[in-house]
Amino acid sequence: MRALAASLLLLVLVGSIGCKRGLIDRLDTADAGAGSYARVGPLGLAVESVRHGKVRVRGMMGQEGESKDDVFVIKTRFKLLDTSMPVKQPAIQQDGGIQFSFGENKLRLIDGQGREAKPVAAWGLDAVSARRTGTTVLNAENSESTDLLTFESIPGATGDLTLEVPASYQPMQPNGNYAIQKSPGTFKIRIPKEVWDAQPPTVDAGPGRWATVGPVSVSVEGVRLGKVKVRTLHGNGDSSEDLLCVAVRVKLADPAARVKKPPFVPSSIGAAFANPALALRPARGGEPYKVLTSFGFGEVLGRQSHEAELSAQQPEVTDLITFEAKAAEADELILTVWPKWKERKPDGTWADTNSEEDFRFRIPKSMWAK
Repeated sequence: MRALAASLLLLVLVGSIGCKRGLIDRLDTADAGAGSYARVGPLGLAVESVRHGKVRVRGMMGQEGESKDDVFVIKTRFKLLDTSMPVKQPAIQQDGGIQFSFGENKLRLIDGQGREAKPVAAWGLDAVSARRTGTTVLNAENSESTDLLTFESIPGATGDLTLEVPASYQPMQPNGNYAIQKSPGTFKIRIPKEVWDAQPPTVDAGPGRWATVGPVSVSVEGVRLGKVKVRTLHGNGDSSEDLLCVAVRVKLADPAARVKKPPFVPSSIGAAFANPALALRPARGGEPYKVLTSFGFGEVLGRQSHEAELSAQQPEVTDLITFEAKAAEADELILTVWPKWKERKPDGTWADTNSEEDFRFRIPKSMWAK
């Protein structure tokens, strides 16, 4: 079973249509970094993180997957710097169809040679995970909102990148309505090369070596090539073929948290509607290897079979992930696991995690070729 490979649609860019350029009220270019805001009017925009690689995509039925191509992934944060002026802030990008950008004020990402990366979006009924999908109102009680932007790769990109985001906020009027502005300005943020070209945090696989996202930590305990035990309607037995088997352990990093964690690999019955929330690739790059489940009503022994609730009383759970044997031909593998769990809120309800970070492990051949 393959992870969802969403096609990314280039946004159609339309040139200036002869409108008169308005005055731009903005500060000088800000540098990327948490808390470093470019300001236009009452609103600030910060770039909190940038990476170049695959982006997580969610299908219509909730399937987790990733983009087929590498893209620039930029996490942004809007902050209302003047809380006396509530504003309505639309989403910067939207998935699901053709979008247009008119005139000189358009969403742009430019490299050190002046080459422009076009914005890209998921097509059809897919959506980029962690992307804000609707308009939000920012005021004194709710002054911040995050969003995720995606741009196509620039072959051989060099130097710093410059992000330009047209200000599209709508300030509240005395009558309580929100007004669209003609030329509010443009946020401009410089992204140093050492920020966008940095490799994502990667943990060397092995017992006791943990990668942590939010309240959850994951470790790759062991890797082997061989058959797995399978329980079927006719009893227990071995799989008919060799598989690359990755044993993982999940634990609470925050003992005060409570988390409901589903299996990394869905059962064969639900596999058509829920892709595995992970990808295994050669370290040198390439297509992900197939994640294999049991067929029909069979069950791989050692695999997490149902949702597990982690708490201070039961802080750990183990799981087994199986891949096609072809993965063992690589000299080194990179396993990426996407956060997928529900966390208990103070009011007792459960909410899906919305982290855009990943668990990432480097697996050397020596772990299975012994």
